[in-house]
This record gives sequence, structure tokens and C-alpha cells, in this order.
Amino acid sequence: MNSDPFSCLCCSGALGQLLYSPALSKKLTKISAEHQAPAGFSCEAVIDRRDFVKGSLAVAGTIGALSFSATKANAQAAKTRVYRNGTILTVDETFSEAEAVAIRENKILAVGEEIEVLQLAGSDAEIIDLKGKVLLPGFIDAHTHVVSGSIVAGLMDYVGMARFGTAEEVLAHLKQRATQVKPGEWIAARNFDPSVQTGPNALTFVELDAVSKDNPVFVMNASGHLAYANSKAFEVAGITEDVINPPGAEYVRGEDGKLNGVMKNQVAFQPVFQANPAMQNVNPVAALVELTQTWSKLGLTTISELALGALSSGYDDAELLFAAGRTGDLASRIRAYPFYPYDEAWDASPIHPGQGDDIVRIAGYKLVADGSNQGFTGLQREPYLGTDNYGLAYTSPEDLKRLAVKRAGQGWQLAIHGNGDAGIDNVLDAVQAVKDAGIDVAKVRPRIEHCSILHDEQIVRMKDLGISASFLIGHVHFWGVAMRDEVFGEEKVELLDRAKSCEDQGIGYTLHSDFTVTDPDPLHMIEMAVTRKTWKDPDYVLAPQERISVESAIRALTIEAAWQLNSEHEVGSLETGKLADFVILDKDPRKVDPDTIKDIRVLETWMNGEQRYSA
Repeated sequence: MNSDPFSCLCCSGALGQLLYSPALSKKLTKISAEHQAPAGFSCEAVIDRRDFVKGSLAVAGTIGALSFSATKANAQAAKTRVYRNGTILTVDETFSEAEAVAIRENKILAVGEEIEVLQLAGSDAEIIDLKGKVLLPGFIDAHTHVVSGSIVAGLMDYVGMARFGTAEEVLAHLKQRATQVKPGEWIAARNFDPSVQTGPNALTFVELDAVSKDNPVFVMNASGHLAYANSKAFEVAGITEDVINPPGAEYVRGEDGKLNGVMKNQVAFQPVFQANPAMQNVNPVAALVELTQTWSKLGLTTISELALGALSSGYDDAELLFAAGRTGDLASRIRAYPFYPYDEAWDASPIHPGQGDDIVRIAGYKLVADGSNQGFTGLQREPYLGTDNYGLAYTSPEDLKRLAVKRAGQGWQLAIHGNGDAGIDNVLDAVQAVKDAGIDVAKVRPRIEHCSILHDEQIVRMKDLGISASFLIGHVHFWGVAMRDEVFGEEKVELLDRAKSCEDQGIGYTLHSDFTVTDPDPLHMIEMAVTRKTWKDPDYVLAPQERISVESAIRALTIEAAWQLNSEHEVGSLETGKLADFVILDKDPRKVDPDTIKDIRVLETWMNGEQRYSA
């Protein structure tokens, strides 16, 4: 594993910086006016994967072609539907099961005993037989990065560890892609991670020229701070042997002194990435819509943006979200958090807590204490294993307190990134400062993002201060072995993602993907938290005492996530009056082998009373 320090890809805003271009900036400033959509526009449209890069595409322009879908959706919404004869998990306070649930338009009309639900639904209600299947609230990912991430996902093929275990498999996939694209068309991929995927430590001209000599090939490391390209990509981007390394960045050279295709730091590889013509034609609204429709296949009905502003350096990111919401075509709700590096820009903008509606809403404010543990920049009490490196404080303790008090005093909820134990100390001190300033912390709902390394006394402080946790559970599954052997050692790694310890102290928590760090598969995240088995060594269970029940994991991806996003009054459980967001599964996650939870099929996903996905 490369121990060179690097920051957290998403929580540093690095993804937005990589994507930024003058052309994209101009599009963002015009987006609000260009993407107005008339009332009645259907949310059932499906946009082809490649459409989002067509600069001429306006999502609203597809309305005529979708009139049949709109009519179908309106008719669908006008009905009262009763679901019965299955397992209906309400995920209410007692995790009760119901015999039936009635949906009228976009809300839950009734939940409970079948005879009572049928009476309330009326004789004209459509009766739907679940045939023993499982119905539960739609899944919620409380920490993703969808504004920049949707563009990256559209432009770049995922080749990470969840898909390929070795570099050989990645290269074989890229070679296959090369046979499917036109000469000169770019082949771009993301999330390659040689620290866990077996094979060479880097992809050089040797490996990537073998993929194609006629098509530019670009592969981004999972860290977001390294990238690899073939000779053709360098040629198209104008990177020649006499290139000078930018400050803080490097075009790596081999032992012969010649460029080898490896690039360190985004400053180096942004010119190569931006040379892809598709980048000049990105339609960010269409990209976002397409991403939500893809994720509906996973049962997601509410997602999040935890670095709002990273793409445009300010309010244009919010306008993008609102424009996407106005299309009527988002397949999931979005809750967004303005990002602290643009604090002055937010002060000068009209943004405020609660701005928006039940589809797109500004939920809270995002601060960052430190970096990434696997990137050796999470701030630690003791040095990383075998080093004298303690990590980095991305925000000084004094500034973290100042910003926390400022934004909490303005009525913002606080989501504060903390990975290392010393970083989390700083988060706790910042929340203490909020309390000492006379601000009602309960109304602030502070949450620690990732909350990776936790000591017992920190858990006690979290409880006393009313702080919840949001765990990137993929740290355990995908990086667990590396965390043990190369980052922390056998003793300290036991402190990673202490969900059960938090639960035992009555501290609420969620599970999240931090997309694009990992992909947002709720059923897989449930399995990760329940088993805590590691991808690299399935026989190694990381901190088995921190395993949680399936019911607790479901809560973490439904009602607890809704609470953290200030949305528990409208989503997260199946209760009368809430919005009709739900998913139908072919099996009950509580009643299968825990190692097979990820294999459960999502049969249907419904958001706002409309079907967004059907298997």
C-alpha cells in the first residue's frame, strides 16, 4: 500500500476541482433558466447512459416523447393502492410489521391490520398481492456526492474492487471496451486501487498501451490523487517529454528518465482528463437525473450531497440541484450540505437551511476536521503504523470551533467530517464550543461523518453532547485488511466503525457509501455492518464485537438516515401521512444467511407514490 499522504477524494472537494472547466462553469450559470419544466412532467423517464454528455440535450426537451409516461404516472398517482399478503416492515419506533399498507397519490394513507386498511382505502382501491415478498421504506444514503459524482459516473467506467479483484481483470475489461468504441474515442475508468487489487502498484504505458494504441485511455486511482494514462492520451492532451512538473504534482518517469503514464496530483492529470471531448459537452442536470434513475435499481429513494459548491465554488451547485428537481424526473430525493471552503460565497448567496421542497432541499452545513485514514491524512493521536506521520488537520481546531458556532448560530445543522481519533477530538471540541455559546445542540443535530476511529471516552462525549455518527462501512469491508496491516495495526484497528458500541450507548448512527469512494448499494452495506467480513480476507472479521443486527442496519439506512437529513417527518418509515417512498424485496434480509444479504433482489422501487424501478 502506498503510504504517501493524500486527502479524502470527496470531502476535500477534489472531485469538483478535477471536473471544473470554463465551459462547465458557463453551463452552470445558465442552468436554472435552461431547465425549466412544465407542470405534470413525468418522473419515469429513462435517459440513455451517453445522453448526459450531449450538450444539446435539455431534459425538459424530452417531455413530448414522454407524454405517455406522464399520463401513466398521473393515472397511477390518482389511485389508492393496498399492498397485502407479504412482510411489511414499517421501521417505526418498535420495528413493527403490518398486514397491509395503503398508498393514495404520493402519501401513505394507512398502515396496520388488513381489514382496517381496506376500510380506509375504500372499495375502489387497487389490491396488490405481495405474494410473500417484503415491503419496507425506501433506502436512504445519508452521505454521497452526487453533483460531481454523477458527472464522473457518466464519463468513467467503474473498475474498483467491488467489481474486479485484480489489475489483470481490470485490464481485460478495458481491452474489451476498446473493441466496442470507435477509433479515437476515449476509454475512461475510475476507482482502480492497487493497494487492494492484486497486481502492479501502478498502470503505466506498458499496461495501458496494450489496451489500445488508437484510443486514449485514462484510469483514475480510487484516491482521486493518482491517475494513469496511455501514450495516446498524453499525445492528445499535448503532454510531451519536455513537460515541466506543476508545483506539488508530478508526471512520473521511469528508470530511463522517460514519462511512464503515471500522474501524481490532480494538477498533473486534469489537463489529460479535460482533453476528453466528452468533458466539454457535459450536461450536469441530465447526468444527475440519470444517476438517480440508476440508483433506483438499488432501492434508493433519498440521497445526499455532502460537498455542495465543490463543482462551481458556490451557489451554482445549488441551482443545479434545484433545476434537476424542477424537471420532475429525479428518481430520488436529494438533501444537500453547503461545503465550508466556500464559506464567504455562501454568505453572499441566498442559501439558507430548509431551502427547497420535499424533492430537493438544503439540509445542513458541512465542515471537515481532517483527511483520510487510508490516505494517511486522518488526524491521529499517535503516528500511523511504522511512521512518524500524525496526519493533517484540514481545519485548525480554532477555525473549526469558529465555523461551527457561526453556522449553528444561524440555524444550520452541522455535519462534520472526522476520521482519525485526534480529528474526532477536534470535532467534539467544536460541538462543545457550540454548546458553550448557548446554542441548543439538540436543534443543531451534529453528526460526525465517517466517524472512523472512536475510543470509549469519545463515545461518552458523543452521548453527552447529543452527536450522532455516520459510518462509511466500506472502510471495514474493502480496506479492513489494509487498515490492520499497513495503517493502524491489530490493536487500533479494533476501534474502526464502532456501530454496536454507539448503539449500546443510545447514540444514533447511519451507514453510508461516500460515493464515489464506494458505490451506494444499501443491501451490501447492511451485509457489511452485520458480518464485518473483509473483502481481501473473508475469514477475517474486523472487530466482531461491533457487528450489529439486520434490523439495526435497516434502521441505519432508513429512519436514522432520514433523521440525520432532517427528513424523518416525511420519509424513513411507513407511517400514516408520510410520503410514499418504499421498496419491495424478494427476500427478508433478517431471514437469509447474512453472507447473502447483498444478493437479495430489489423488485420494485417507489418514490413519491410513483414507480421508479421494476425488475
